[in-house]
Amino acid sequence: MLRYYKEKILADGRQLVFQEVYHEECAKQINGKYHTNFTSRQVYHKFHKLKAQWKVIMEAKNLSGPNFDDVEKKILYDETEVVRMTNAKDKMAKFINVPIRWYDEMEFIFQDKHATGEFNVLQTPYDHPMTEDDDFIGDKNGSPDYLPDQENNNGSSSSSRLVKGRKTDKCKRVRADDNVVYEITGAMDNMSETMRFTHMTHPNESLFKIIDEMTEYSVMVRLELQTYLATMRI
Repeated sequence: MLRYYKEKILADGRQLVFQEVYHEECAKQINGKYHTNFTSRQVYHKFHKLKAQWKVIMEAKNLSGPNFDDVEKKILYDETEVVRMTNAKDKMAKFINVPIRWYDEMEFIFQDKHATGEFNVLQTPYDHPMTEDDDFIGDKNGSPDYLPDQENNNGSSSSSRLVKGRKTDKCKRVRADDNVVYEITGAMDNMSETMRFTHMTHPNESLFKIIDEMTEYSVMVRLELQTYLATMRI
């Protein structure tokens, strides 16, 4: 995926702003090469996720004290500090003392964009993953530059197990984790017609960003509020 965007910049120049048509073309190329069925929305989501991760990588590089291994593309930092950051759930810890896959490609695509603010567009819920999933960037056993399977849920979860000593009607047992996935998927589908890869300025743009940071509320509450703001008539 990153190679496609790098080639587009090389062909059209750094003034290029990626729009929906480029995400559609990227999805077509991936599907044609790997015989998959990814959509332009998945490509759009992955693109912006990588952009956000590149920003975290730059923050990690700018910490006081770290060195950078330009051969292995690795941020070198005191392991004690990394453990502390991990325990504090600091996002930067994921990218320290491990090879950063596709570092050169991300640097080429995103470096100037962050500096100029060219990618400061309307952020819809598509730009923010529902959970902090493991991505190939910063993963010691990372997979190639490839999009995740949209339906890669095998249904196994410890949340569906019975607590020892607790009696429950087996006929009424429902996997809570599956329900959450279905609810979020439904909400995302409902929003697809109103917030579809827009690069226009929305009057409530600042509110979208504020709502994304209101982690004290559940995902569904934030999605419903963002849907209302996106669909209301100004």
